[in-house]
Amino acid sequence: MFKGKEYMTQQQQVLVAEFEAEIESEYALCIAQIQKAKQAIEGATAGLTEQQQNLANSEIDALRKYWHERLESLINLASWRSPKLLQQLEKKYLQDIH
Repeated sequence: MFKGKEYMTQQQQVLVAEFEAEIESEYALCIAQIQKAKQAIEGATAGLTEQQQNLANSEIDALRKYWHERLESLINLASWRSPKLLQQLEKKYLQDIH
C-alpha cells in the first residue's frame, strides 16, 4: 500500500507494516460500529417521549458520525494508495450495510 519503503527508516517501516496489517480490522470495526449505532437509533422507542427520544438519538448519532468520519479517513487514504484493496474491503463489508 505504501511506496518507497526502501527509503524508510526501520521505525518508519515498522509503522507502515503495522498499519497495513490492521487496515482491514479497522475498516471492519468502523462498519460494525456504524451498524450498531444505526440499530440503536432505530430501536429506541420504548417508553420515551419524543423529546427524550430525540435527545438520546442525537447522542448516539454523534457516535455514528465519529465512526463514519474515521471510516471516511481510512477510505480516503486507501483510495489514493490502494484502490484495489479499497474495492475488496467495500465488497466484503458494505454489501449488507444499506
